[in-house]
Formats: sequence, structure tokens, C-alpha cells
Amino acid sequence: MPRLAAATAADQSRQFMLPQGEQHFVQTVFPVNIHAMPLGVIRAICFDLDNTLWDVEPVLMRAERILADWLGHRYPRIGERFTPADVLEVRAALLAEQPHQAHDLSFMRRETLARCAADVGYKRDIANEAFAVWHSARNQVEPYGEVIAALENLKARFRLATLTNGNADLAVIGLAGHFEVTLNAGTLGFAKPDPRAYISLAAALTLEPAEILFVGDEPHADVVGPRAVGMQTVWVNRSGAAWPDDLPAADASVADFDELMALLGGKTVNSAPSPGPG
Repeated sequence: MPRLAAATAADQSRQFMLPQGEQHFVQTVFPVNIHAMPLGVIRAICFDLDNTLWDVEPVLMRAERILADWLGHRYPRIGERFTPADVLEVRAALLAEQPHQAHDLSFMRRETLARCAADVGYKRDIANEAFAVWHSARNQVEPYGEVIAALENLKARFRLATLTNGNADLAVIGLAGHFEVTLNAGTLGFAKPDPRAYISLAAALTLEPAEILFVGDEPHADVVGPRAVGMQTVWVNRSGAAWPDDLPAADASVADFDELMALLGGKTVNSAPSPGPG
């Protein structure tokens, strides 16, 4: 399979309060060339979720605001005692104490909230209620305009799966029916780009890694990791970022799922309307 030449640029990342575990790269100009991809051995396509099927940053920012407002009304001492920077310090201390839990972002958030609550005299178990408030808002995503129709088209030709380091709930969002297999780091016990994540994916699909095409936006988790175990890869580069010059390139790069459909020899979608949050 021909690989596209990768542009060179230093990569940078953005972090959020209780971050979702993936890095994102600064926007630069990166021309994309699309070539038909040989599909003879591909039997399944696995997708990342955040920033591949939907734009997650505004969702996370809104979820943080909703949680902060909820805590302010129900448990105000937390916000009075802890700034967002303070919460990050609590999370960092938790991570240093329990590095084996780093893959489980839901645990990290709940336990951080529990520790903040206990520090100001509330019961630890309010963290479960607080997490539910945040998680409900976190799942109010809107798929990119062309995604739904592309998934429907691809489902007729390939087995579809997802593998994410995040904690989005596809059933709540309304997309679970598109996928035969849905995996996340929290339940697996390890996160991308740990090779075990991709091997678990292949096992769940009862396929060899070479029979799986991995599609996602994050260079390490969605290209380098799956490529290392023998999967083919497509980098979804919606922002026009430059590929990090110290990483092996993806097999192909696309700007959106219309280009993915062209790459895979299917019909383009022309930005069909997406459903509201599930």
C-alpha cells in the first residue's frame, strides 16, 4: 500500500481540566493527496471517537462549566476551596500514587472529585453523582456532518468497531448500532498506544491485525500504535496539521469522512445532517 509523504513540523498539545488523555496538534498547512486504497485484505475498520467522529473540545469545556455550576449550587465548599489548578494538583497526586489507574479516565475523575469533597467535609460518595452530571454533558456530542452517512455506507461493506481512550458512551450518544465492537481503555485495563489495546481489538473481532484498518486523529494512539502491530492506518487530519517528523507516517491521510469514502472507493457523503445528542 503506498504511503503519503509526511510533512514536518514540531508538535504541540493542549490540556484541559482532568484531560481526556489524548494530545492534539497545532494547525498548520498540510496538503492532502487522496489515492484509492487497496482493500483486498481489509475486513474491518476501527475508529477512534473524540476528534475523529466529533469535535470534543467544546463538549468538554461545556461539561466542565455544567459540573462547576452544579457543584456551586449543591456543594459550594468544593469550588470555594479548589480552583481548577488545585483540582489538577489533586489529580496529579492521585496519578503519582496510583499510576496503574492512568488508563481509566472515569476512575481518575471520580476519585479526584471524591478527594476534593472529603477535603472540605462532604461525603466521598457525592463524586458518583457529580460524575454522572459531568458524564451526561460529556455525551452531548454532535458528529461531524458527513460521519453518519459514511458509517452507514461503510457498515454495508466492512465490520465496524471503535477503540478509544476516552469515556464516551455510544449508546447514550445514539451511535452504538453502527458498531459490532466497542472498546475503551477503562474496561480493557490499558490505553492506546499500548500494543495490548490493538491486540484486544483484533481478538474481539476474531481477525488478524493486518485485516483491520484503524482510523483516527491522534498520531501516536491512532497511527503509530496500530501500525506497530500490523494494522493499516488512516490519519484523520481535519485541522490541516503537519505530521510530526519523528513518527512513521500513516498509510493515508484524509481531511474528513468524505475523503475517507473516496479513499475506500465508496460514495462521498456531502455533509448529511447529523442527529442531535442521544
